[in-house]
Amino acid sequence: LFPDPPPPDALPSCAGGGVLGVLPGSIGSIQATETIKLILGIGESLAGRLLLYDALTMSFESVQLRKNPACKVCSEHPEITHLIDYEQFCGVPAHGQASRADIPQMEPREVLNRLAQAHPLALLDVRDPVELEVSRLPGALVIPSGQVLSRLGELDASKEWVVFCRTGDRSARVVRALRERGFRAVNLKGGINAWAEQVDPSLKRY
Repeated sequence: LFPDPPPPDALPSCAGGGVLGVLPGSIGSIQATETIKLILGIGESLAGRLLLYDALTMSFESVQLRKNPACKVCSEHPEITHLIDYEQFCGVPAHGQASRADIPQMEPREVLNRLAQAHPLALLDVRDPVELEVSRLPGALVIPSGQVLSRLGELDASKEWVVFCRTGDRSARVVRALRERGFRAVNLKGGINAWAEQVDPSLKRY
């Protein structure tokens, strides 16, 4: 389905991406079952089929897949002819410091001090609306991360923007995109959770 893996720094953590913890276990058990069947040569495998699992209704659906004549892996002229080093790929810290090494960041207390100066920073909250019900910073412009590039007109290019999300993962990607387009932007290190821990304990952490 998706022969090209995304770059590691495009992947959020399970917590940031909103993964329900029990689901990887359920799907992992199914994958293990398929592996045993293939090794032993028994039963009917899912080869050529896509298994859909709906945890809310506890139902399964199997969809037959048609061969894609332009498939990068199995077409007559494949573009992908060997496996990547998945151990190395999965070992890259997709949401750690290494993935944000080239992105300028500010500590929460530094941001607090800058906000009190004559030419304060501007705050950009890139979390989703439902997250604002948990905590928010007064005066911050709210644009969900997936909408920022389509709403650049709402950002004052003369200001320096401090971008934040829950823990700094999504905001780091937004900062990179903004800087590539000429904006002065930095990432709030640790996100609003770090702000709650270091600056304002009255804010809820999640």
